[in-house]
Amino acid sequence: MKKNVRKRKKKKINRYIPILASGLLIALTVLVISWVFSARRTYTVVILKEGAEQEYAQYHSLAQAKEEMLTQTKRAEKQNAGIRYDHKLIAIGYGVVQFQRKDCTLNTSYRMAETEETGYTNGCYGNDAAFVDISDDGNEVRFRQAGVDGWAAVDEVTLHNYYDENDVASINHYTATSHLLTHKITTNIAESSYANELSMGETGLKDHAYYSYDGHYFYSTFEDMIDDYRKGSHERAANKEAFYNYYQFLPHRSISRYAADDINWYVENYLGFASSSQSLLYDSGAWFIEAQKRYGTNAIMMFALAMNESDFGRSAIAREKKNLFGHAAYDDSPSQSASGYKSVRESILAHAEKYLQNSYLNPLSDLYHGGFFGDKAGGMNVRYASDPYWGEKAADFYRTFDMVMQGRDRDISYLVSEQPVTVYSSKKKDTVLYRAGAVPCSHLVLKQEDGWFQVRSDGPVHNGTLQKNSSAYGLKNAYGFIQEDLTNQIRILQ
Repeated sequence: MKKNVRKRKKKKINRYIPILASGLLIALTVLVISWVFSARRTYTVVILKEGAEQEYAQYHSLAQAKEEMLTQTKRAEKQNAGIRYDHKLIAIGYGVVQFQRKDCTLNTSYRMAETEETGYTNGCYGNDAAFVDISDDGNEVRFRQAGVDGWAAVDEVTLHNYYDENDVASINHYTATSHLLTHKITTNIAESSYANELSMGETGLKDHAYYSYDGHYFYSTFEDMIDDYRKGSHERAANKEAFYNYYQFLPHRSISRYAADDINWYVENYLGFASSSQSLLYDSGAWFIEAQKRYGTNAIMMFALAMNESDFGRSAIAREKKNLFGHAAYDDSPSQSASGYKSVRESILAHAEKYLQNSYLNPLSDLYHGGFFGDKAGGMNVRYASDPYWGEKAADFYRTFDMVMQGRDRDISYLVSEQPVTVYSSKKKDTVLYRAGAVPCSHLVLKQEDGWFQVRSDGPVHNGTLQKNSSAYGLKNAYGFIQEDLTNQIRILQ
């Protein structure tokens, strides 16, 4: 009688185990190699004082080198300390970041510290930034410029000793005189002259020179500013409430109170152009007002931008291509790439519809960062121009126009939020129209009641829905609601 022999099944070896083991081994090997490579790095702490540099100590740990650098930085003695790696200065106690300016067709890219969004700036328009930190791997420097808190590749910038006047002859700063604030912009820190002096409006600041790389909080000393930037606070600022340049953050959806004749008078009598052969802005007022009526975009903001971009209607691109706004005039080939138009009127209407209505003012567009001139942190300036102070310059043209023409637009009411806001189509939280994520952001205020702001929507709206591409902007339907929130400081500017 045969016994029932139960055959034992062979265990199957999971074929993925060797693969996983190999992967783990490779990862471990890479980690060990990286650690060995890092351990071999030598960071040299140097003392910078009175134009001289002296080696102080060497470390294989960047963290230890940073700690020693800050210890040896003594502001009372105007003694700076820095860190060199492979002969390059990669960190400094109180220092200035310089963006390259040898080739103005090349921009410097960066990523924003909080959002990781990428951006770009150009050293030929804004040469300096405040040095804040060096990344843990030593590959990026953290800086502040034009509202941006960002990281740039260490190989694409140069660090300078703030205390060395022979090395740093000029940096961006502000002066307050009789409560009027002026921004002085340098395009070459090696020279003591300034390329631009822009009026920022009235402030409560005392007559003094101030430092700021966001244009909102101002410091009596460079060192106080850097210390606050490193702490992420405004504790040492001279102003306790953020300052906002009125024309720089005025929404494009505001409607100017000026007429076509006012624009024409300004061009002819204030700017002094007597014909279109002298300036393409001559007798253009009707077209700016037409664009405002059709697309709901502020006529004087467009006019100010045209003055800024086209050198008052006289630039080569304006002359050759009837392009008043620098449309598609990319830094590496501005004349070749710039868009061409059949007439000045066509250029103005295209700017209002294609570039504003359906792009820079439309939350459904990737180019949208707020519907105002702004800076590199928020507004059109984020993507429209490599010049970090482009928004300030356009605002300065508007301010000058409004001052000359009796200030009819200087009391338009709008809100500024220092946190991202959600715009709803009604006073219900389940009716999201769009989210404005740039900080700061601004919206034109229509009404305030029941804990809500009724605002003009940045993008065109139809039946409570945002429209991607629209050939018109109906003021009657173009509104939304922002809820008052005690956790978000919303301010009304006027």
